[in-house]
Amino acid sequence: MVLIETIRDDLLLIPIQAQAEPPVPGDGIETDLVIHEVVLGPFPIFGFLAAILLVFAILLLYIRWLRRRNQDLAENLKSLTGERRRAERALRETEVFYHSLVETLPQMILRKDLDGKFTFVNQRFCTELGRDLGDIVGKTDHDFFRRDLADKYRQDDRRVIESGEPFEAVEEHVTPQGETLYVQIMKTPLQSADGKPIGIQGIFWDVTERKRAEERLKEQNSKLQEMARSEHEAHDALKAAQSRLVEQEKLASLGHLVAGVAHEINNPLAFVSNNIAVLERDLRDLIELIALFRKIEAQADSSDRTDHVQLVELAEQIDLDYTIENLPRLLDRTREGLRRIERIVKDLRLFARVDEGEWNEVDLNPGIESSANMVKGYARKKEVTINLELGELPAVLCRAAKIHQVVVNLLTNAIDACKRGGAVTVRTGPETEVSGVRIEVQDTGCGIDPAVRERIFDPFFTTKPLGQGTGLGLSISYGIVREHGGTIEVHSRPGEGSHFIIHLPIAPERPLLRPSPAPAPLTAQPSS
Repeated sequence: MVLIETIRDDLLLIPIQAQAEPPVPGDGIETDLVIHEVVLGPFPIFGFLAAILLVFAILLLYIRWLRRRNQDLAENLKSLTGERRRAERALRETEVFYHSLVETLPQMILRKDLDGKFTFVNQRFCTELGRDLGDIVGKTDHDFFRRDLADKYRQDDRRVIESGEPFEAVEEHVTPQGETLYVQIMKTPLQSADGKPIGIQGIFWDVTERKRAEERLKEQNSKLQEMARSEHEAHDALKAAQSRLVEQEKLASLGHLVAGVAHEINNPLAFVSNNIAVLERDLRDLIELIALFRKIEAQADSSDRTDHVQLVELAEQIDLDYTIENLPRLLDRTREGLRRIERIVKDLRLFARVDEGEWNEVDLNPGIESSANMVKGYARKKEVTINLELGELPAVLCRAAKIHQVVVNLLTNAIDACKRGGAVTVRTGPETEVSGVRIEVQDTGCGIDPAVRERIFDPFFTTKPLGQGTGLGLSISYGIVREHGGTIEVHSRPGEGSHFIIHLPIAPERPLLRPSPAPAPLTAQPSS
């Protein structure tokens, strides 16, 4: 800059005419000097020197620009070289990563061209074939596998190339050593930059253990299905057996009642039969008497008094006045006996009704009274009194016949537990606070031993002598109560009797399809 300023000062001493000249665009040279056209005056020597100095200054500036340009180019080259080195390093790392990935994977990886020749395989594939990479590249499947397998592999390759779609399957594979395996294989098409197919690439791995596990699982599933079918059949058989047991228990309950029912029927039946015999005799005599009256009436004008005497004797013989007076009473007693038989038969039909599967809203008291009537003969035979204290009940949605069966079971057990002169009391009443009803059966019998109290609802458990109980009565009763959404509790002490209380909802949430299992152990409490 000092030189330029000196040149500028020298030029000021020379008369010159200068005209600004615009810079030439695109010359690519940045200069701090504006070139002027210099018109030399009367001093040619000074003008020549000034021109030389000017050219020299321009050369210096150009050299300076070149040096700075060279520094910039050197810095750019250095930066490009660093970037190239970094790119090369990243490329080498990527190659190492993918090479490590391909070579360390347990799967076998391959590539083939359009002719089915191998262009690449990983080390795992080489190990599988027992060959080096150089022995595999350029060869086809026919060089390593059985003809049928090689043909199939080639067919799969063509399908992938022609369709352009991936192929995936589990196939049976035979190694060159003759070992049969199952492999999971995936093949995808290879395409060039312009989208033309150039071959396929594939990956496959051994899934023999998985395949065999699936086969074992399938076999186990078949066995489980067979077991489930057998269990279903066994369940159906069990349900049928349970139904038969319920019916057997019902028949067993009826067996306890047979003697009493027979006695109840025989009493009215006996006097009905006697009355019929007397009525038959008296009617025969009356018919004979009426026939004689008609004969006398036909001979009213005859003077023969023999028929009249015979009529009087017959009337005295049959005690006509008593017979006429006794006939209405005879008919009334006969009618009463028939009503008693009708009531007993009605109670029997109520107990053994066939519509027990239907849910209806019923008043339980009439059924409970009928159930008590059913066992009165059995209680009379055991010299046990049955007392009914039935309160007014709301209608209850239930299977009435099953509830009656529960009552009969409890009554029969209570009678069996009582000694001669004992008493059984049946009470009913509403439970308004819980929208339900209560049925109580209380006896003055021997009570329940605490050692067996927790088992009284177990199926087939009984404390009665062999042949006198099935052990199903309380178990079935518990199941029926639970089926109706209710509960059953017992309070008992040895020597003080037992008190069973059944709680039933007026409207169960839903009718259960099967009886519930046996209840949890009950806590003994003293009788009320």
